[in-house]
Amino acid sequence: MEQVDVLIIGAATAGSYFARKLAEAGHRVLILEQQSKEKLGRRLDIFHVGKPDFARFSLPLPEEADDFAFTFSGGKTFSAFDRYPKTNVGTVVGMHMHRYIARLNHWAQEVGAEIRYQATFVDFLYEDGCISGAVYEQDGVRREVGAKLVADCSGIPSVARTKLPDGYGVENFTIQKDEMFYVVLRYVVYRDTKDYVTGTRGWTYYKTWEAPEGSADSAILGVGANFSYEEAEKSFAAFQQAVKLPRYSVRRIERGTTPYRRPPYFFVADGFFVSGDAACLTKPSAGEGVTASMVQLEIAAEEVSRLLNEGGALTRARLWPINTRYIAAQGKAFAGQLATLIGALSTTAEENDYFFRHNIIFSDKTFASLGRGEPLAFSTKEMLGMVLILLGGILTRKVRVRTIRALLRSMKNGAQAEALYAEYPASEAGLDEWVLRAEAFWQKCGSMAENGVG
Repeated sequence: MEQVDVLIIGAATAGSYFARKLAEAGHRVLILEQQSKEKLGRRLDIFHVGKPDFARFSLPLPEEADDFAFTFSGGKTFSAFDRYPKTNVGTVVGMHMHRYIARLNHWAQEVGAEIRYQATFVDFLYEDGCISGAVYEQDGVRREVGAKLVADCSGIPSVARTKLPDGYGVENFTIQKDEMFYVVLRYVVYRDTKDYVTGTRGWTYYKTWEAPEGSADSAILGVGANFSYEEAEKSFAAFQQAVKLPRYSVRRIERGTTPYRRPPYFFVADGFFVSGDAACLTKPSAGEGVTASMVQLEIAAEEVSRLLNEGGALTRARLWPINTRYIAAQGKAFAGQLATLIGALSTTAEENDYFFRHNIIFSDKTFASLGRGEPLAFSTKEMLGMVLILLGGILTRKVRVRTIRALLRSMKNGAQAEALYAEYPASEAGLDEWVLRAEAFWQKCGSMAENGVG
C-alpha cells in the first residue's frame, strides 16, 4: 500500500498552505482534491487578503494579468442611516480566487507535495483502533493510502471530520444551514465617473458593503445574512431603501457561504487534524477564513513536522499543543468575539444610528479590535462613559431597555468566553470537565436564530 507522512483532504487555500509548510520541511505530503483542477476555486471570483498577511505567512504574491485584481487602502463604515462614518485602516489585495488557488497548488507542488485531482475521500483506514490512512476513489477505482496523519481541509462539507466515529476526539457534527453565513455578491458597473470606488464602504446594520472590483467603473456590492440567501436579499432590499446608491447595472451575481458557529473544541485526534472551514475557523466579525486558518495551520505545521522528525505515532496527546497554542494565539479572542456578537446585533436602525453617533458599541475602537482579531476590552472609564450614553438614549427614547439588557448580556458573555478559553486544558487530563463547562456556556449564549439575529 502507498504510504505518505501526511494526507490532506482538500487542495484550496488551507490544504495548499499546510502542504507547502510540511513539504518544504522534507515530509511526504499527498493532497486529495475532489474537484478538477479547472473547477477548483471557481465558486467566487474575487476574494481579499490583507497586504501584511503575505509577509506574515510567507505567501506567494499574485501577479498582474493573472491572479492579481487590485489593491486598495482604507474605507469607511456607516450607520443604518448612512451617517457618522468610522474609518477603516490597512491595505487589502484583491485576487481572482481560482487563479490564486492554482498558484498556491503550484507553490505546494514545487517543494514536493503531490496533488491528485478528482480524487474523492471515502473513509478512514484504521490500525489498532487509530486512523492510519484513508480510502479514496479516483477514475472509478477505489484506492488506499497509509498516512501518519490525515488532515481535513475540505471546507464546509467536512467530508473527513464528519466520518469520525463518535467520541474519537474531534466532534463530528455537520455544519447546519442555520450555522452558516450566506453571502450574495453583485458585480456592478457604475454609470457615472464620480461614483467610481477606490476604497470600501460598509453598513453593519444591513451587513452590506461596497468594494472595488478591479476595473475603474466596476464595484462589488456584497450582502450577507444568517439562515439563507433569501434573508440576505431581504437585507439588501432594506439597505437600498435606506441608502442612496450610485446608478449601476448588474453584470453578474455570485453566492457563497461560510461557517458561522463555534469551532470544534479540539482540532486533533489520533492520526487526525482539522482546519479551515471544516474547523469553522472564520473571523466572527466578517466571516473571512483564509488567513484566520493560517494562524492555526502555521502552528500545526511546526508541531507535526517536529513529531514526524521524532518518529512514532501521532497520537492526540502528542498533537495536543496544536490545540493549546492556537487557542492562546487566536481561538480565545475569537470565542470572545463570537459570544459577544451573538447577542449584540439585534438592534433597531435608530439604535444603530445612535450608537454610531456617540461612538459606542459600533465605535472606532470596536472596529479596529474586530479587524485585528483582538478581544473587545474596555477600561472602567470607557465602560462608565458607555453606561451614561446608554442611559441618555433610554431617557430620550433613542434606545430600548431590552437592547441595553441584550448588549450588557453579550458583553458579559464575551468576557466569560475569554475566561473560559483562558482555562483551556493544557493536556488531555481534565478535558471532560472543561467540555462540560464549555457546553453549558455556549448553550446559555444560544445561537443567532435563538437571539433573533438575521
